[in-house]
Amino acid sequence: MKTFKSIIFALFAMFALNANAQSNFIGSGLMLNFDGNADNYYDLGDNYNTLNFPVTFEAWVYQEGYSLYTPVFATDSYTSGNYYGLYVRFDPTGKLIFEIGNGAGAGGAHRRGKITSTTAPLNEWIHIAIVANSITDIKFYFNGVLQACVNTDGTATNTSIPHNSNPVNLGRYATVHRSDAFIGKLDEVRLWNIARTETEIRDKMCEKLTATESGLIGYWIVDENTTDPTLEDYSVSNVNGTEIGEVVKMNSGAPIGDISVFNYTADYTGISLSLNSPGGDKLKINKIANLPYGVHLYRVNSAPASIIGLNENPNYYFGVFSADNGIDAKYTLTYTYSYSNGVATAINETDATLYKRLDGSLNSWNFQPATLTVATKRLTKKNFSGRSEFIFNIEAPNGAKMAVAEKLALNAYPQPASYFVNFNNFVPNENVQIFDLNGRTIENVRTDCDGKLMINVADYPNGIYIAKQNYYDLQQGIKFVVQH
Repeated sequence: MKTFKSIIFALFAMFALNANAQSNFIGSGLMLNFDGNADNYYDLGDNYNTLNFPVTFEAWVYQEGYSLYTPVFATDSYTSGNYYGLYVRFDPTGKLIFEIGNGAGAGGAHRRGKITSTTAPLNEWIHIAIVANSITDIKFYFNGVLQACVNTDGTATNTSIPHNSNPVNLGRYATVHRSDAFIGKLDEVRLWNIARTETEIRDKMCEKLTATESGLIGYWIVDENTTDPTLEDYSVSNVNGTEIGEVVKMNSGAPIGDISVFNYTADYTGISLSLNSPGGDKLKINKIANLPYGVHLYRVNSAPASIIGLNENPNYYFGVFSADNGIDAKYTLTYTYSYSNGVATAINETDATLYKRLDGSLNSWNFQPATLTVATKRLTKKNFSGRSEFIFNIEAPNGAKMAVAEKLALNAYPQPASYFVNFNNFVPNENVQIFDLNGRTIENVRTDCDGKLMINVADYPNGIYIAKQNYYDLQQGIKFVVQH
């Protein structure tokens, strides 16, 4: 049964476009939203009773608050008795902790582990990874970047992980002293019985696993259902979770695709990242600035679950995520499209645009101004800042999807024109940009108080031109022909 699930879960993506669908396997898919109530969590049963070092734990986390204990995962959660098993939690300041118990008591003398010297931020997605070769050899990573750590205040001396018959918990940890729950969102939770390397962590943090990777003993992708109380484990262990109380499943904003590339370096001079698509398109980023620790570029091999704001788009999209050094990374983005992508043609490509959204938790896509060069089939955006997801889009003719254009259709006359071209129904007293099919700006002109415009094209070479206006969220344009 588990092999069957591992094979087919990616195939479910094609059905997720149904607005009433309860699954979402596209990109980041779904996530778990914990409200901080210790009565709301997932019980994964009495499992992993032979788990010992080495062990690796990974997850995408979006913390919305800290408590005295902000638990992510625990193998032996209990409400009475002694410290057992391993647990992953944040302290009240946001430092990440990995500890084990010794099974002999419930005080500080009966646990030991490590804690990061740095804090994880609130209200943003970060990838956490803990690689424990032994209780004294523990590495913590935030977004693929190694973090300094020190010993916790626990003073136990055991070097192996004792277990009991209590359950594994996700989003909760109960002790003889208290019960606490995670505050925020979790996605793509992974447990390994091997020590993952830094490169391996970076290589897969922004893409889904196949669920057949060696050493993978727990893989909770969350995407299968918004209402089913069962949380599927897609690893060979089949450690499914049962919802206790109420944990909301909703669209996830974690930066996860089907394939990704990355680079971590201290000098991005000459560095670029690019991914091709099955439809012949390519997204490239270069001129990376502000010295991020690392940059990831990923691709989702499906049309987005929501296409609000789009007109015609291919069945894939891209995303950029950076491990920032306190300042958003900047970069130049170049999208090279192909007539094989299922939507672009020699006729409609002058309506080619880029659209973007911050992440998969948002349903709407928004216009992203970019320079179109038809001759090279490229859309270019310079000095883009921060993370986003991008998709190629063919806009409806004459901006028909835009609010103003729906009420008043743009028109240009005469067609073709030799000396003057007149336009009606633009936004009044606002600029209109005229450019040719190579994306070169010819001139910028301003409409009158009635939204009308007349331009002299006597010196324009013969050809097709576009008059386009951007006004807040409204973007509309119309083609016109010059023929002397």
